[in-house]
Amino acid sequence: MNKKKQRWRCLRWATPTLKGRFFSQISRYKQSDFIVKRLDSSLILAVLLFFLSVGGVLVTTQVWASTAIVQTQQEPLQLVEQGKLLYQNRQFAQALTVWEQAAAAFAAREDKLNQAMALSNLALTAQQLGRWEQAKKAIATSLNILQTQPKTLERSQILGSTLDIQGQLQLAVGESEAALATWQQAAEIYQNLGNQNAATKNQINQTQAMQDLGLYPMACKTLLKTLELDHQKCQITKEELQTWKKRFVNKGNSSSLNILALRSLGNVLRVVSQLEQSQMVLFAAGQLAEESADSQNFAATYLSLGNTARSLGNRKIQLETPKEEPIVLTQSLDCIQTASTANAAQLYQQAATCYRQAELSTSSDIKRQAQLNRFSLLVQTQQWSELPTLLSEIKSSLNDLSVSHPTIYAQIKFAQSLMCLQSRMSKNSSNALSPVLQLCSFVKNPPPSIGLKTLESSKISSWPEIGQILQTALNQAQQLGDKQAEADVRGYLGGVYQQMGKLAEARQLTEQALQQKSSFNDSSITYIWQWQLGRIYQTQQDQKSALKAYTLAYETLQSLRKDLVGINPEIQFTFRDSVEPVYRELVYLLLQPLGFQQIKQTKINQENLKQARDVIEALQLAELTNFFREACVTSQPQPIDQLDPNAAVIYSIILPDRLAVILSRPQKPLKYYATPLKPNSQPEEVGEVERVYNDILTGFSRYIQSSNLDSLRPQKIFYDWLIRPVEAELEKDDIKTLVFVLDGVLRGVPMSALYDTQKQKYLIEKYNLALSPGLQLLYSPSLSPNKLQTLVGGLADARQGFSKLPGVEEEVREIAKIVPTEVLLNKEFTRSRLKVEINNLPFPIVHLATHGQFSSQAENTFLLTWDGRINVKELDQLLQARDRPGRSPLELLILSACETAAGDNRAVLGLAGMAVRSGARSTLGTLWSVADESTVELMNKFYSELKQPGVTKAEALRQAQLSLLRSPNYRYPYYWAPFVLVGNWL
Repeated sequence: MNKKKQRWRCLRWATPTLKGRFFSQISRYKQSDFIVKRLDSSLILAVLLFFLSVGGVLVTTQVWASTAIVQTQQEPLQLVEQGKLLYQNRQFAQALTVWEQAAAAFAAREDKLNQAMALSNLALTAQQLGRWEQAKKAIATSLNILQTQPKTLERSQILGSTLDIQGQLQLAVGESEAALATWQQAAEIYQNLGNQNAATKNQINQTQAMQDLGLYPMACKTLLKTLELDHQKCQITKEELQTWKKRFVNKGNSSSLNILALRSLGNVLRVVSQLEQSQMVLFAAGQLAEESADSQNFAATYLSLGNTARSLGNRKIQLETPKEEPIVLTQSLDCIQTASTANAAQLYQQAATCYRQAELSTSSDIKRQAQLNRFSLLVQTQQWSELPTLLSEIKSSLNDLSVSHPTIYAQIKFAQSLMCLQSRMSKNSSNALSPVLQLCSFVKNPPPSIGLKTLESSKISSWPEIGQILQTALNQAQQLGDKQAEADVRGYLGGVYQQMGKLAEARQLTEQALQQKSSFNDSSITYIWQWQLGRIYQTQQDQKSALKAYTLAYETLQSLRKDLVGINPEIQFTFRDSVEPVYRELVYLLLQPLGFQQIKQTKINQENLKQARDVIEALQLAELTNFFREACVTSQPQPIDQLDPNAAVIYSIILPDRLAVILSRPQKPLKYYATPLKPNSQPEEVGEVERVYNDILTGFSRYIQSSNLDSLRPQKIFYDWLIRPVEAELEKDDIKTLVFVLDGVLRGVPMSALYDTQKQKYLIEKYNLALSPGLQLLYSPSLSPNKLQTLVGGLADARQGFSKLPGVEEEVREIAKIVPTEVLLNKEFTRSRLKVEINNLPFPIVHLATHGQFSSQAENTFLLTWDGRINVKELDQLLQARDRPGRSPLELLILSACETAAGDNRAVLGLAGMAVRSGARSTLGTLWSVADESTVELMNKFYSELKQPGVTKAEALRQAQLSLLRSPNYRYPYYWAPFVLVGNWL
């Protein structure tokens, strides 16, 4: 995986990380943690004092002076003590002046080590004010001085802490990779010094940079090592966590660093979607903090627990069937309690309780962050009656803050929540919205929402008032010379002006934000402003400029694709609103007919068609990356049209006004066609494509067996949309195989069952069919009939609440009669046994006849074994032996008894995820739960066809499906249509 990563700095809930701009320093640390060494009396040497950040778990280093001082050095000592006190009291501007004086005083005395110490603290203080260039200059000067000094113990101590400060600076300005390298350099110094305490703090800092780089497994592993927990992977079971929790709690391992490391681990687990595990780790951290009376860590843990509970609620809301009763957050729940069976409303209530507890903190920073998080939660869940009081408290809190870098970003966060609130109260067309509002997420509460009238009559900030909050932040950023903050404020302010309809001002501010952003190594939030600029141009009817801006936004996202996991921890919840629209809106512009053309006309130039095809592909891969929360395609693929001269690829993308389709054939120009879609009469109404999709699924039931034209209507509609416009070209070009790159709910449509009413044939009767996540896929020749060794795993007995699969035993027996087979059935079908067999022999085919589920959530996509479940994320670990040098790859993975999650229209993404994660060249799966008897017959025919020379996988599956279609018992689509081949069809 490419480790040269950028981070995503979209402002979200105030998840308090340094990079999220909501970090803060705890004002005091235990006096016992001062390291005071009496050394040569002619020197004032470094003392390390670490401040702990609230949520990002960054450990900030300061270098203080020793108390061993001669009388002539009284003036510098007083400056050092004064600078320390001012910093602790968050009077950063005054502290900065004092550190400048201290550095000059030490320089006048040619006291190089203490000059370096003062400069390092100056750099740290300048960071708090957002004066990045001054901080860089000071830290560089400090390091240059230290390089010229003899390599003594004292010099090493100061150098280590100075490198820690430099790492913090690099992280703050988007140089995460450099920060990691700097902290690793400091770690070597601490190791040589034998300073375990400093080394532990340094490791915690390293994990923050790793998270910013999207290297969550590495961050998790580092934290586990820091906590002396032996575990190689971040896939941690709940049972293991219970054991670890007892170890920490029973042994009283309640040092602030242990608590801090646990909290950091909990935050990492939340980001990688191990939400229950995150909650358990944070419970342990909270219990230890409470036992040790560590009030600051305790409050900060409440903050993290609130974020995890909120994430759990978001996940629940995606999977639960919408309910009529509104969510009300008035019930008081215990923050530190497991609620595995809780519904979304209870989890949101738990989050609100945690935030309220954190608001009781004596730390103004923790209190403010908790208030901001709770405010955004109330907006998300539409708790209108609670908003006015909290709104007043936040305004008062922000007005009392001194000017600093964190203060500016607190105001931005507040303004963003107010923008979400205002957008919820007003109606705008999607393209008129600022993309900032795409980051808003709302739980569907049935109208009328509670307290709405109270909200409307209260003094909720209007758009001009929100603009004034941001203008104040802009003035402060300019006052501090904080160019990075200034750029971000301008972007948000541009969004406010866009909502007010002042497009000229909005465009100017957004362009200024992009210009300033270009000087920073920070391409993450940049895409938001590029997208915003594109929408502004589109509203102004400047299509050429809009296309240019959208293309830049797309290219920025492409550079971040492998880092989609390293962005907003809630991006999986907001992906469809905050990332996906960029791709769709760009395709919309690329495929926009000229003014005199109708939607159905197809005069789109080839350059635009090729770019649109690439964007559709990129969206497919972005969805898979988001599904796994890590880069999922690392092999070197080959273009489809170089693999098979008789294959055509059909790309589809659902746009607001049309279903757009691009046909790609070898050595032929791309062909575009589109079908106008009926506009929705209501904003929440299901679109036309989804309505037909729902109709087609309703008809696929073993209890509804009809072949009259009325029952075939949905299949006919999809055929007319996708195939009819190009069927003449397909026949003329002698196309044998159709490969579909499908979008949205179309992935769940069985292409084999599309029906041509003119010729009265299903599509499977005319073509071999396959699905693909994109134009590029892993090359593989056709399977040799003499090399069909198959490993079959089967579960016929009822296990873990799943019913019996009586046909599995017969399915396994029949396969064994056709191809060489190693069978693992029932009790033998365990995870460990499966791994052993895969390691022992290079089976080209792995056939798993067991219950399984495909879901749009990776956590709910799994296969059942006798002793547990194999989650989709674990497949690569199970099959990792296939990647060893000299081992043949897995050619075909067959999943013959899986089904898609009920009520999840995007569940087929789980099938694509299973296909990609397994590393198999091809995957044969099912779109719904299939009948045992018909599956046995289909698999029997499939393997028999696969043994024939020159028969491809797609052809073998087609013949197997046709055998059922022509059978009087199984001729209805319910029996044969759900089987789909994903990936390489040869």
